Amino acid sequence: MKRAAIAVSGLVIAAGAVTVWAAGGDDGSPGTDGTRTVGGGEQHVIPSPEAGQRELLLSDLRALNPALAGDEDRAVEDARWLCVDIRRGQPEDALLEEASQRFRVTWEQAPRVLEAVRGSFC
Repeated sequence: MKRAAIAVSGLVIAAGAVTVWAAGGDDGSPGTDGTRTVGGGEQHVIPSPEAGQRELLLSDLRALNPALAGDEDRAVEDARWLCVDIRRGQPEDALLEEASQRFRVTWEQAPRVLEAVRGSFC
């Protein structure tokens, strides 16, 4: 009887963990709507562009340099993380540095990357 109770308790805990993960739990795992929650002092939801916003973002990046949107999923993911920093209120110089590193662009091109992110969905 005791073994059965322990086994059921384990299943309940495992089911709860799966539910938290599927709902986008506090551990940064993906939610069912494509957003993620990231920790820190506060929690932030990583924004995800809708279809039209995604196309606008990719179009703006292609206008700057076609290679920036060569891997569309990676470009969108990098833009999503850049948007988190924008929403956290990071200083402009830090955002420019982040844009130049994430998108592998020059310091001069970084403001246009930021414009594309801000102007499309962030």
